Amino acid sequence: MDTKIVKKKSKLKFVLGGLAVLVIISLSGLYFSRQKKTYNVAGEDIQLDNVTRGKFEDMLMVTAQTQSLNSSLVNVLEGGAVKEIFAEDGQMLTKDQPIARVYNPNTEFNYMNQETGIMQQISQMRSTLLELKNQELAQDKELLLAQNDYNTALQTYNLQKRLYDAEIGKKTDYDISIQNLTYQKQRKIIVEKGFSNEKNSRNSQMAAINSSIGQMDKSLQILRSNKNNFLITAPASGRLSSFSISVGQNLTSGQSIGKIDLMDGYKLTAKVDEYYINKLQNGIKGILDNDGRSYDAVITKILPEVKDGQFLAELNFTGKKPENLKIGMTFGVKLKLSADTQSTMIPKGNFYKDTNGKWIFVVKGNTAEKRNIRLGRENPLSYEVVSGLKAGETVITSDYSELKKYEILTIKK
Repeated sequence: MDTKIVKKKSKLKFVLGGLAVLVIISLSGLYFSRQKKTYNVAGEDIQLDNVTRGKFEDMLMVTAQTQSLNSSLVNVLEGGAVKEIFAEDGQMLTKDQPIARVYNPNTEFNYMNQETGIMQQISQMRSTLLELKNQELAQDKELLLAQNDYNTALQTYNLQKRLYDAEIGKKTDYDISIQNLTYQKQRKIIVEKGFSNEKNSRNSQMAAINSSIGQMDKSLQILRSNKNNFLITAPASGRLSSFSISVGQNLTSGQSIGKIDLMDGYKLTAKVDEYYINKLQNGIKGILDNDGRSYDAVITKILPEVKDGQFLAELNFTGKKPENLKIGMTFGVKLKLSADTQSTMIPKGNFYKDTNGKWIFVVKGNTAEKRNIRLGRENPLSYEVVSGLKAGETVITSDYSELKKYEILTIKK
């Protein structure tokens, strides 16, 4: 029996049809995938700004506050609870004027024990000194006695020798006088030698003891002066500031409870965003305006510690100062970071927080298209454009939080 060929054709036709459908689906997917995501946005919901070219001023505006040019910290020397307060914030003080008194019974008890111990040691050392002096006195007496006995023996010998030579005295008495003189002479030599040796040793001991007593006296004076550390006094003459303590408050040793402004001039301190920590340095000039006049200042110190995203910079006036300056006054200061240059610029806007300055929407007619850009320096008003934009173009500088996932915007008037 012959096989029917019609079924083979039907199967081939089915396979070819399936392949055609797959090709159509793939082409459709490729087409739609290449289509840029579009979003309709109302014109009143966006902010448009022009790209310009002109003088770019590389500067930074900061808010600076006046402080005393020099100040001295008021530190707690001995920790304890605040017992009395003698001054208040803003008061003019003279050096060593009492500010507050603290009380610490444990420390005071330790001071008393140490003082008693030192005084006992000093007393023992002085007793030892007295013993050494008594020993010296006894040796002086022994030396004096030996010298006197020797002199007496010498006189007796001389007398007996004259009598014996004159054949008046007895030989026995003469021999005894010789023997006694020899003994007293040897005894005197031994006493003198012992006296010399012991005197040198005794002098060394007395010198060491006197030195120790001197050190103990100094320690006692320091210990007694430390008792005065419970009284907190002004380290210098000036105005007390940043001072706020209460009776009963516990203070620790070394804690700063205020400062003394020496009132010898004024400086400016400014909190600066950490972004500029590597851009600011000593010598950068600044200008501040007050009552229609400009005043020059210069950065003299950078405090690199970052706190809450900011660091401190100190500035000094370089010429005339504003009149009637007071501590705590605030001024806007313009810091010149580098020389002005001709640059392409765009105004600052909220777009930056969503794009980090890497792209922006460029407007053409009723549409805006996403474009990659590169920004350089910035000042309070503008960003410097390094590449990606030309002067005369229009860009969207408002918030991108609803727009950042799209590539083309249709702007409806």
